[in-house]
Amino acid sequence: MKLDLMKLFDGYVRNYHTLNLTVRHGRHSFTMAEIEYFSRLGSMLGFLPYTEDTCNGKYRAMDMTWWDNFDGDYWHDFILHLERENNFKKDLETLEKLFDERDPIPQNVIGIMNVKNITRIDELISEAKQRNKINQALLIFRTNSLDNKKGYLDEVHAYLINKNTVRKTKTAYVSDIAGTLYMHFDPSLDK
Repeated sequence: MKLDLMKLFDGYVRNYHTLNLTVRHGRHSFTMAEIEYFSRLGSMLGFLPYTEDTCNGKYRAMDMTWWDNFDGDYWHDFILHLERENNFKKDLETLEKLFDERDPIPQNVIGIMNVKNITRIDELISEAKQRNKINQALLIFRTNSLDNKKGYLDEVHAYLINKNTVRKTKTAYVSDIAGTLYMHFDPSLDK
């Protein structure tokens, strides 16, 4: 099934405040809340989501997957594989998990990673374009703006990749209201 991954990103941005994450939450809370968000979304779309899925022990644990079309013995449609990583040092490992050769192959992948800066995003996109053999990959990078003094990652860059080509990009911004984190698009770009 072909999903509109950028539309999923739009929903992630617009609904981020519903995760009730604050500037005081630890990194693990962000991971768990975001994985749970995508798990609920998969259920609402009619898929069966699994966390820490290993494809019946054949593959290393994936943070979250969506499956469809179960015949009682076998899943026929591996719809989505999602990885969420907070640790800056594990960004290449996250790409490896998303783009490794395997069977079955997911139809879509989403990677959400914290990275130090825009330069690192460029390096990771270059690496992803070399590794990716999937038609639909969405990489979401949470990072710091150049003048960030807020104490949390305040920019979110999304890249939709079709095999070795970046098809579309979007940028969202994070701010807090009374400590609760909100994500939004630049209102001047919505005109």
